[in-house]
Amino acid sequence: MRVVRLPGIHHDASCILVSGADETVVVDPGTSWYQANVLERIEAKLVGQPAISKILLTHRHYDTTGATKHLAEHWDVTGHIHSDGINALRGGDLFTTWASRFNSNMPAFNAEPFKDGDLFELGGGSLEVIHTPGHTSDSCCFWIESEGILLAGDLIPKRAHISRWDLPTGCLPELVESIEYLLKMEIEQLVPGHGETIVGSAAVLAELEQQKQVLSQILEAKGMRPEEWPRPHPTCNWFTPEPPLAE
Repeated sequence: MRVVRLPGIHHDASCILVSGADETVVVDPGTSWYQANVLERIEAKLVGQPAISKILLTHRHYDTTGATKHLAEHWDVTGHIHSDGINALRGGDLFTTWASRFNSNMPAFNAEPFKDGDLFELGGGSLEVIHTPGHTSDSCCFWIESEGILLAGDLIPKRAHISRWDLPTGCLPELVESIEYLLKMEIEQLVPGHGETIVGSAAVLAELEQQKQVLSQILEAKGMRPEEWPRPHPTCNWFTPEPPLAE
């Protein structure tokens, strides 16, 4: 199995290419802003690799899904998302995809559903869907068991940055539960939604533990800033844990 991460431009999520012996899938192609550029970058990495068979999406947000319509039509493939996100993508929903906050349209397309536990066989390996709600109700990770690699989406946006749950369909208790689930897995490499890959089981475990600890403190404070945490400015309510998360 070959896994290639293309760092996102501007607000775009990282775009991931996963190739087996028979097929290649694209995970989270990013916004529609840079779709022509993303297409060129992807095709440059496909030399000697199997053709793209589908596009897989970790969740409905515009910064992960906006380019899907353009790329799916170019390659004549389908985009797939957890069943909870189907209507938002088929209808071009501006609200729950958060496209409105990017001052963008949401290109609608005929997304196909998957569910927890589904396997996408690529030849010599597969991606397993793990439903991990919290950031959104449809949020999922993709587990490449043969390589010990987890594609985490925005459940883990990047090292030392916690996921948001205050967006449409987000849920803080579910976010904590989803991270607790990952802590039971034997992950060798974790690819976040936006940041660099976290390599090594010890580093992955440490990151998951510190994110769980911070989110659990916020949950205990009923979703508010714990009183002992500093406030950068009297009018600011950003969550700034004390001590800060370790980079």
